[in-house]
Amino acid sequence: MEEVSAEEELVEPEAAAKILTVKTITVYKWVYERKIPFIKVGGSLRFRRSALRDWLREREYIPAKKND
Repeated sequence: MEEVSAEEELVEPEAAAKILTVKTITVYKWVYERKIPFIKVGGSLRFRRSALRDWLREREYIPAKKND
């Protein structure tokens, strides 16, 4: 059996909420709105840690440096 790295591990909505630092209900809302990457396993929601971190990184705002 192939080992899965911690980054590729599938997590449940509660763990996804902790990674994203939001409430679990917000995770469900974002899934419903198709705002975050998710996987359906049977009738259950799962999230790839690396996909959530990439999603956060894409939304990161880095202000431009001021030229004095």
